[in-house]
This record gives sequence, structure tokens and C-alpha cells, in this order.
Amino acid sequence: MRLAALALLWLALAGPAAAQQKGRFEVDLGLVDIERTGQREYQLPALPEADIAFGFSLTSPDDDKLHHLPKATVRITLVNERDEVVFDATDELANFLRAESTRATFLYLRGVQNQAPGPDGGWGTYAHPRKGGRYRMTVETLKSNVTMTKFTVRLMGVDGRWK
Repeated sequence: MRLAALALLWLALAGPAAAQQKGRFEVDLGLVDIERTGQREYQLPALPEADIAFGFSLTSPDDDKLHHLPKATVRITLVNERDEVVFDATDELANFLRAESTRATFLYLRGVQNQAPGPDGGWGTYAHPRKGGRYRMTVETLKSNVTMTKFTVRLMGVDGRWK
């Protein structure tokens, strides 16, 4: 039991990590600062061949629920090893779709209706990575939001079974 707890703690602290929990794939790429403008690039670990939604997980240390979406404007871009843009989405977080679980709020974007998917299934902030594909993601905060100080914002990728 203690060994299992240590393994889970290691996964949580090991930086960009991919995990399979209860049949659901999720990857935590780390913190995102929406309180300041700027950008950061993330190298993604090996991803499964599955439909994955990339977005932002918001949590509060005191389990407060998010009553309104942040007004920060972000750009999220996924590029594969062929330098093909899988998706490139820019919007105010208040316009992102919201999926809630008991522990977090997940924000993501659907693609535009009647728009064909891009390379590797890119549509909104969704992708369907290829086996053996390598990916990097850039997140840029174009307009900051300092009212979110009590919330932790993490860049995540999750398969369709978020809750």
C-alpha cells in the first residue's frame, strides 16, 4: 500500500506526466500563468492513438467552484514533428466550453462546425495523435486576468471520459 502511494506521489511530482486512471488517459503538462502575458512551450510525452481534448484544468485550494469563467485571452497551438499545425485556437477563456468534475473545471474548445479536421485530427483543441508522433504545444496568454489568483491553472490533455 505504501509503495502504491509513493508511486502516485512520484507521478504527481514528476513534471509532464501521462497517466492512465480508471481507463481514462490524462496528461498534466504543468502550470499555466494567466495572470501575466507571455508564452511557454511544452514538449508532450508519448500520446495514445485516441481522441484527446487539450485545455485548462482550474482548481481551488479550498474547493471553491468557479462561478464565472476567467476573462484572460489565450492562444493554444499544437504542432507535430512534421511542423504541421494540428490546431491553433485563440479565444477568451470565458468562451471556452466547461466540463466540471467534483475536483476541477476543465476548459476546452470545440472546432468550428463544418470545418474539416486538421492534421492528426486537429479540431478546436482536440487532436487524435498518431502512433509514434511527437508533439509540442505552445500556450500564450495574450490578455491576462489577475482575478484568478486563488485558482490553480494547469495545461491538461484528457480523453473523452473527463468526468
